[in-house]
Amino acid sequence: MSNNPLFGQELEFLRPALQLDQSTSVVELGSLFEWQDDKPLQRLKRQLADAYDVFWSFPSTNGTTILNILAMLSACPTGGNILVNRDAHSSVTAAMIHSGTRPTYFLPEYDSELGLFLGPTLASFKKAFSNGPIDCVFLTSPNYFGIVGDLAEIVCLARECEVPVIVDAAHGPHFHFCRALPEAAEDLGADLISQSTHKVGSALSQGSLLLINNEKFVAPLYEHVNDLGFVSTSFSYPILASLELGVQQLVEEGETIWSRTIERAEAFRQSAVRIPGITSFGHEQAWKLGFKAFDPTRVTLDVSGTGFTGFEFQQQLNQQWIYPEMATLKHVLFLITPGTSDRDIFALLQTVRRMAESGIGKAVRKTLVPIPPRIPDMGVTPRVAKFARKHVVSIWEAPGRLSGETVSAYPPGVPIIVAGEIISTETIEYLRYVKDNGAHLKGASDPNFQTLKVLSY
Repeated sequence: MSNNPLFGQELEFLRPALQLDQSTSVVELGSLFEWQDDKPLQRLKRQLADAYDVFWSFPSTNGTTILNILAMLSACPTGGNILVNRDAHSSVTAAMIHSGTRPTYFLPEYDSELGLFLGPTLASFKKAFSNGPIDCVFLTSPNYFGIVGDLAEIVCLARECEVPVIVDAAHGPHFHFCRALPEAAEDLGADLISQSTHKVGSALSQGSLLLINNEKFVAPLYEHVNDLGFVSTSFSYPILASLELGVQQLVEEGETIWSRTIERAEAFRQSAVRIPGITSFGHEQAWKLGFKAFDPTRVTLDVSGTGFTGFEFQQQLNQQWIYPEMATLKHVLFLITPGTSDRDIFALLQTVRRMAESGIGKAVRKTLVPIPPRIPDMGVTPRVAKFARKHVVSIWEAPGRLSGETVSAYPPGVPIIVAGEIISTETIEYLRYVKDNGAHLKGASDPNFQTLKVLSY
């Protein structure tokens, strides 16, 4: 045992959670790997499913990443054709590697005025859908900024064509429980919906849910859960308990706590846009293509008029012990939650105002947000690229070669080049620009982005 007195304090703080932690199998409790008995864990799955009015649920103590992989494996045949919105999470690329699926991508609408991707439109979906046989559709909704596109229409069309729909609704586990929020993917009829209860609800980190609307995907799901080793046999009981409590809170108080949160978020937004140099957006943008609905608890401030980039503004906030959700070249995104108090909002506004005023005296830079390049042509599938031989070249020697890496501009994490795609000069120039202006290139093997892995053929 440590002699450090802090160790004892930490132990006392963690003691309640440690008492819940059970690292051995308890047969009487059931298992995440079974679904046809009537033990407590199976009753929990039914309880969580009933809360969302779906057929079944699968709770995860491994986060939503693993749920996206399991969902694709369950709904799309191995080596099948999948239609994916390009701004999908990196776990979707991982799922394509595991399943060997061949992706067809479509871009969500891009708003050059806001400098943001919006949601997918029915028109762009139809165009991509008509390019060839599609075995499965994988959508992300809402996006990181709370924007929802033509989700209802897209799900309806896919179901009419008897094509299963998976929705990564990581940022929307609260939608089902508050009428002032967008319609939930599970209520619109999507077949499989992954949710990050730990991101927006009260679950502990890695506590997530897969909601299953279509009974036929339950057996394949459990086959993969048991066979592929994606789910730990030492799953976390504290995380499961937090999932149960987090969803129960949404059932009992969701309408009240999220309505109140929306009011606070709107008050913050309206006060923030009165600060010189700062603009924002909300429901008034809902007339645009790709902007059908919006989660107002996500407040995106455009700070480009203050003399700071979004990244610089975020860094300044961090020095004041304020940590926004993320930043872009132009924006800083804040999440207002049920735990955010009026005092928190007031203090945040005061800090944002001081920072904006400190930058106003500078020459206001025109923050150019370049339009992301077109989706590159695919040479080989992500799975083939993953296991192919590779070598490193200068980024300026890479155009025309097949990428050996998947590189996303983060935030918000949209893949600019996926492994197996043909690299273009346009792609390299875009990545170099956003890197030079403060973005993190997730997945790039060279942190300075001077070199890139390419396939050795």
